[in-house]
Amino acid sequence: MKNIVYNITLGINCLLAFLVLFSESLVIPSWLQVVGRMHPLLLHFPIVLLVIAAVWELFLHKKTTTKEESGKTEIGDYLLLSAAFTAALSALMGFFLSQEEGYNVEAIAWHKWTGVVVSLAAFGWFTFKNTIRASALLSRLASGASLVAIIMAGHQGANITHGEDFLTAPLQSKNEEVKVSLEDAVVFTDLVKPILEKKCINCHNSQKSKGELLMETPEQLLKGGKHGKLWNVDTADLGLLVQRIHLPMDAKEHMPPAGKSQLTSDEIDILHYWIKSGADFKKKVIELADIDPLKILAASLLKTSDVETFTFEAANEGTIKKLNTNYRVIAPLALGSPALSVDFFGASQFDNTQLKALQAIKKQIVQLNLNKMPVKDEDLKTIAGFENLRKLNLSFTQITGTTLNELKNLKYLHTLSLSGTKLKNADLAALKDLPALKALNLWNTSVAKKDIIALKSALSKTTIETGFDGDTIIAQLSMPILVNDDIQVFREDTRIKLNHYVNGAVIRYTLDGTVPDSLTSPVYTEEGILINKTAVLNAKVYLDGWISSDTLTQQFYRAGFMADSIRLVQQPHPQYSGKGKMLFDGKLGDKNFKSGKWLGFKESFFEGYAYFNQPIRVSKVTFSALIDIGSYIMPPKEVQVWGGNSASDLVLLKTINPQQPDKITPMSLHGFECSFNPKQVRVLKLVGKSIQKLPNWHPGKGDKGWFFVDEVFVN
Repeated sequence: MKNIVYNITLGINCLLAFLVLFSESLVIPSWLQVVGRMHPLLLHFPIVLLVIAAVWELFLHKKTTTKEESGKTEIGDYLLLSAAFTAALSALMGFFLSQEEGYNVEAIAWHKWTGVVVSLAAFGWFTFKNTIRASALLSRLASGASLVAIIMAGHQGANITHGEDFLTAPLQSKNEEVKVSLEDAVVFTDLVKPILEKKCINCHNSQKSKGELLMETPEQLLKGGKHGKLWNVDTADLGLLVQRIHLPMDAKEHMPPAGKSQLTSDEIDILHYWIKSGADFKKKVIELADIDPLKILAASLLKTSDVETFTFEAANEGTIKKLNTNYRVIAPLALGSPALSVDFFGASQFDNTQLKALQAIKKQIVQLNLNKMPVKDEDLKTIAGFENLRKLNLSFTQITGTTLNELKNLKYLHTLSLSGTKLKNADLAALKDLPALKALNLWNTSVAKKDIIALKSALSKTTIETGFDGDTIIAQLSMPILVNDDIQVFREDTRIKLNHYVNGAVIRYTLDGTVPDSLTSPVYTEEGILINKTAVLNAKVYLDGWISSDTLTQQFYRAGFMADSIRLVQQPHPQYSGKGKMLFDGKLGDKNFKSGKWLGFKESFFEGYAYFNQPIRVSKVTFSALIDIGSYIMPPKEVQVWGGNSASDLVLLKTINPQQPDKITPMSLHGFECSFNPKQVRVLKLVGKSIQKLPNWHPGKGDKGWFFVDEVFVN
């Protein structure tokens, strides 16, 4: 039995050496890929057996002098042979697995070669076991070298499977993780990225990129993987990432895979709402609207930077209830907190007696919002009695600033808003007496810029907001507005109306698909733009001192002859087979290819016949198509139009080969126009051939492309 296992091990090592040397020329069949994926199942056996064999040889083995010691030698032989056999088998399986896509070449090379070394070393150790055992030094060297090799191979494998920091991650998280405050948090960096690092990057990193997808940087996330872009905000399901995390657990494409740590409901919501809101990598949490689900989630996960423990006792609940009215709302600052915030509403209902009534809870008021209330200078004396006040909003009130010195005793006041008031330069000196002031809002006041500069110097620890100053900023104009945007398909001559809200701005346009310039392109007038045929409108806005706008692009189709009946030779994909009458219903599809308004073709070509009860004279046929390169929806490789008096008597009227893209571009709707000499027909044969092999630059290189069509216009 030992001889049989030994010879099998020798054969495996010879095969392994051959395969490793010529790995670049090999193609692994699918059944061997299955064998390769058993590598994680087997690899623990050689690790354990080699460790036991090394310990046995170092400490338990002695020279054979008795029958008992001869038995110990036999045990050592079986341990070494078992370790050599399982190491060879595991290394061979690992080689098959390494030939699959998605692994970092450098990382897998180190693991592959250390695995081969372990296999050969274990085999060599067994082969020369008697010579090695004769020398204590050689035994120590063999045991030590084997342990080092198995540790190196195992460590490299763990890095590929779990990431480089997997072993020390618990120590790093305890020592280095700092919870950012709500005010400083960035949505992607502090909410989204931690989820990706914990639940996704183990399989999608620079060493192991399943599906050719890397998720370590924003650029990699935007690029997507083999199956396309990770998200698409123009679709109802928001694209691949959101779609897969919502799949049932037993679904093959569910992410994370079964057996891996799954996303919590909060983590799923964060990814969903981040993508739905546009997947901005730089937006801060504080910039989100208060009702934004992302901000609500962030508030439950992050702490505010000014979390404070209050030592004063809570106010009587009956008193608070009595003071609450429709125009004065009093609420705890946080659940269980004695601190109160007070907001006033309805300027016509306000008088200073409402302020004085708050004396009963003056110790508990820490926030007071009097924005747009008719508060006067004399009311500041009452406000100064709220000794624990932290935030005070007096914006757009009637104060002039003459009594600002009344606030000097508010030793905890750190935020003060005086925007939109009649504050004067002379009143600024009183602000220097506020010891805790950190934020001051002074925009839309009559205070001169030079005095603001002087105040900033005096209050060096205070952030002073004075509003936006755009004197030196060159801004970009917004795109022109298409007023009658519901007219994309027309039957009679139509005028297109555009608009723009910047006085003096000039709108220039083209109808031939070219980008308008600021000198030669036609200028839009109030009469509108007359269109009498299928056209692509491009429009831009220009104004001296401004950056010109982005280009507004809109396709308009002239609806001509309507087919009386249609017959499709090849049926569309069942998932994209349209709803109701298609191709000649005069209704365009949208940018959601799953909306049911499109016919999608991949395995088969688009080929159909349009029949007309009466002969028509036709010279142009336009196919309305969708282009979404990231979702594999490409321009057609070829479009053909045939015509004649019957389906058996057709001639080729026109063939076009649309230009193919060389990079991923935004989703768009496009019309492919076939013009030819006028021809009288009763039958048209329409053909659209999809790309059969996506180009090498595409994430899905080699796969088939889709052709999506929703309407055909015959003129």
